[in-house]
Amino acid sequence: MINKVERLTSIGKFRNYTAAGQINFQKLTLIYGNNGGGKTTLTSVFRSLTTNKPEIVRSRISTNHIAAQAAQITQTGTPNTFHTLRAAGWTTPFDNIEIFDIHFVNDNIYSGFDFNDEHKKQLHQFVIGAQGIAIQNQIEQNKAAKVISKQSITNIEQQLIQQVGNSLTADLITSFLAIPVTQSSGIDQQITAAEAALASANANTIIQTLQQLTALTRIISGIDFTSLITDLQTTSQAIQNAALETLFSNHCQDLTDNGLDGPENWLQRGFAYVERKQAANEPTISCPFCMQTIDGNVEILNAYITKFNADFNALVLRLQSHLTSLQNFNLDAAIQAINNINQTNTGRVTLWATHLPNTVHPPIFNIIADETVLRAEFQRLIDSLQQKIQNPTVAVATATATVFLSSGQTINTNIESYNQSITTYNAAITTFRAGIQTAANAQLAVDRLKRIKKRYETPIVTLCTQLSAEKQTLRGLETAYTALSQQQQTTAATFFNSYQTRINHYLGNVFKTLFRIEDVVHVAPAGRATQSKIAYKLTIDGKDISFVPNQPFNAKECLSEGDKSTIALAFFLSKLDIDPNRQDKILIFDDPLSSLDTNRRTYTIGIIRTLFQQLKQVVVLSHNEYFLHEIGKDIGATLKCTLRIKEDFVAKASKLELCDLEELVKIEYFKHIEALEAFRSNPNHAIKDTVLGWLRNVLEAHLRFKFYKEVRTMTGIQTFGRLITFLDTLPVVFRDNANRTTIISTLHLINGVSWKPHHGDPTPDYTMLGINPNTITEPELDNLIQDTLNLIEVQL
Repeated sequence: MINKVERLTSIGKFRNYTAAGQINFQKLTLIYGNNGGGKTTLTSVFRSLTTNKPEIVRSRISTNHIAAQAAQITQTGTPNTFHTLRAAGWTTPFDNIEIFDIHFVNDNIYSGFDFNDEHKKQLHQFVIGAQGIAIQNQIEQNKAAKVISKQSITNIEQQLIQQVGNSLTADLITSFLAIPVTQSSGIDQQITAAEAALASANANTIIQTLQQLTALTRIISGIDFTSLITDLQTTSQAIQNAALETLFSNHCQDLTDNGLDGPENWLQRGFAYVERKQAANEPTISCPFCMQTIDGNVEILNAYITKFNADFNALVLRLQSHLTSLQNFNLDAAIQAINNINQTNTGRVTLWATHLPNTVHPPIFNIIADETVLRAEFQRLIDSLQQKIQNPTVAVATATATVFLSSGQTINTNIESYNQSITTYNAAITTFRAGIQTAANAQLAVDRLKRIKKRYETPIVTLCTQLSAEKQTLRGLETAYTALSQQQQTTAATFFNSYQTRINHYLGNVFKTLFRIEDVVHVAPAGRATQSKIAYKLTIDGKDISFVPNQPFNAKECLSEGDKSTIALAFFLSKLDIDPNRQDKILIFDDPLSSLDTNRRTYTIGIIRTLFQQLKQVVVLSHNEYFLHEIGKDIGATLKCTLRIKEDFVAKASKLELCDLEELVKIEYFKHIEALEAFRSNPNHAIKDTVLGWLRNVLEAHLRFKFYKEVRTMTGIQTFGRLITFLDTLPVVFRDNANRTTIISTLHLINGVSWKPHHGDPTPDYTMLGINPNTITEPELDNLIQDTLNLIEVQL
């Protein structure tokens, strides 16, 4: 139990309070205090203590405070436990304190006319009690641990992303962790190839502008080397022989047919003989065989001469034609064309070399072994031909022609081989171009391979191991969270079924309202939320109440402040009813009558008196002394303590002190009687006017109570004087009715002496009365007191 509030410093109006006297709390502790005196502050201190939230007290720092905040509360025990508020919080927790006040209403039920998620969370925690809170705490710890685990995972992932680089993102972390070590084998070569592919992709715009290599054209000289070589070898004798062979082919056939062997030799020797004779300019030439004279008119000779001359002239023409062909063949231009294409291709190869893979080899240019030698061979051929032209009858060596012909053939063979290499190179270019990726895809490939390489570097392996372990931890937390949520759901369902029944019991059977609640359910936290909520539906006379403004039957229109307090109290009391540890609870009520009507106040008094029997301790704070008095009525002094919060209005400070509730609730009638009796023992003439007022009030109250039935028939203003006159006219019976005249006279005397202008009756004639209130003496005043006491105790 709470034993005592030992000290409160700089907390609201408790500026420098230290407990003095026997102000220990009892099983039932009733604390009276005016509004604004410090009741809510004291309740807030208890709430701070039981929730271990020092900020609740910190927020109530005294205005213009001098001393630092401090608080100390003792708990009954052997020995007592001291709960002291320090900077870090309370030194020792104080559990099982339940508080009903305006903060409970606002925090758990309604705030104004709002019912939001925060209310649902607070109410859920209140309802499920210690067991549920333990589970809720485990859920919150689990969620907090998951937050830490997720943050740790995020931190490690960020380290991995930073250290691995190469476009590693959080989305790729899982696949990065799963990379097998076998993938790192030969990774450097793969990276090199991928980087080359990336370079090609980045250079693709340029690559598309590069040209393929140009093939060489075979050298076509236009020279008939076969004819040329033959003509170079042709002599006059050869022409002659050919002529004779042509001319005498028929004649030789006849000679052969007629038995002459070797007619060609015979004819050739004879023709040679004639030629020599002609060359010697002999006048007469005879046939060497028949000795017949031969002249120029011989038909066969004329034919021979004609044939020889024609063939010889043809030879000369062909030689000239060969020379023309040689002169028309521009060897230097052909060589230059080859060299130009080579130069072009060399430049293109240089450009391609930075892009093509090293497996693509450029063509080897080896067309002309030696241009100077080739030119010399060509010139020697020309010289040989010109020599032949100068002397067509003599054979000229054909070596110059065959050598140049062979060189040309070699060159063309080299050109064909070179062109085959060009074709292969260009095909490689085509394949290469077709295989170029987009820059984005190529970069992805490079990044992927570099990530693979990074995966098994020692620092990265360490981070990956940590990350895998943390992910395993998170999976364990998530599994545990599922189990805790199911456990909470089961526990909450048990509580909420009973809770709904008890709430409706209070709303209907106890407080006699038309309100009911339905569909009370547990709502598990979702997303990043950590706290569960309670959901329910509130109805009035079967109609759903909406918490959305401007809707039919909305809370603003349906609920008064009294209704809100009643519903909140039903929620609070129902939780206590279903709490299995209710016998260990300390209950604190702070002004539970707020906005409650008379009937609900009466029900509340009965409820608190019942709870007093069931709980460990009940503390009630109120500004209504009659409410407190009714709660404590008939409860023994050993079980009850009554205190009050007394204010020092000069110091603007409050303190706790003992309070006599009986005195507080005593009606004015008894108070004034006791005051009159006390005055007789200790007279103070200075308060004579007050004493006269007491006399008047006591007698007037006594008459109204004593003759209640008669007075209620009286009309008009019921002043004390008119009341006496009215009773005098009625046949009322006094206890000392024999002295009725004296009684009426005494009443008129006291009425006149105690008269005030606001009483409405005419001003008394003090001379006729025999007593003047302005000059009344203490004995005269004491006589009037005795007359008054005698009237109420004996005569009336």
